[in-house]
Amino acid sequence: MKTFVVALGGNALLDFGEKPTFRVQYRNASMMARSLRPLLKRKDTRIAITHGNGPQVGDELLRNEFAKEEMPKLPLHALIAETQALIGTMLELALKRELAMMGSKREVVTLLTHVCVDGKDKAFDKPTKPVGPFYTRTQLEAELRRERFSFVRIKGRYRRVVASPEPLRIMEIDAVRALIQRNAIVIAAGGGGIPVIEERGLYKGVDAVIDKDLTSQLLASSLKADLLAILTNVGCVYMDYKNRKEPISKIRITELEASLDGFEEGTMQPKLRACTRFIENGGKEAYIGNLFQLESMLSGKSGTKIVR
Repeated sequence: MKTFVVALGGNALLDFGEKPTFRVQYRNASMMARSLRPLLKRKDTRIAITHGNGPQVGDELLRNEFAKEEMPKLPLHALIAETQALIGTMLELALKRELAMMGSKREVVTLLTHVCVDGKDKAFDKPTKPVGPFYTRTQLEAELRRERFSFVRIKGRYRRVVASPEPLRIMEIDAVRALIQRNAIVIAAGGGGIPVIEERGLYKGVDAVIDKDLTSQLLASSLKADLLAILTNVGCVYMDYKNRKEPISKIRITELEASLDGFEEGTMQPKLRACTRFIENGGKEAYIGNLFQLESMLSGKSGTKIVR
């Protein structure tokens, strides 16, 4: 049996300009589930699925903002947990529908997943990950009176920034492993995982955003997966990413490591870094490609393949 880890981009559930209704997102989740049919048909493949949650966490932070006069704000790590459950239930229902149409009774399980980070990670000293709404100067000053936080100025307005520490350990990894070994499809580590730190043997949530691609790699490596596929809205990786020229169909990690800094930070670079780490940690092959071209990607007709 082979083990595949598939990472779904958060924007696939809610594209730019779409209304963030449950109906719209469930429709998109259904399309994503349909695109995974080539994997669902394989009887010799164990499957774990991760996903992004950027748009959904942004919406939850806005709800925090609009309701702050009536209800206490929830911390960021709690909102990540909420969006894991929200996206998980949509994907789980959509996948179960696809499986039923195929005549399969295979289980699908959504597992809330905590990821340990180092409380002394340098990322906490200099937060860089923008989250939540934009503020005017007056709004920012009012918010800072309620709560102290780091912020950046972007085109005359202000936005909160949080740390993006390295993922160290997936707390529920044994549960994920047990579930996929009984051939369940497991949805885990959504949004990079719920970030927690350990203090004197106890765990507590911390406000941070862990890179979802690096957590996907950690999950894949921890499961000793054969393949990691990061599915997004582009057909492949381009050497000239700004103009989408010089498509890369296959690349070795030695070539990739030499040019990694030349790729766009925050988008393609962490995906390539995750694929490189996966191969370095024993993975056989990794792919980056379009969500709706999975079958052609696995057959080498599209996407970018990363190998040793």
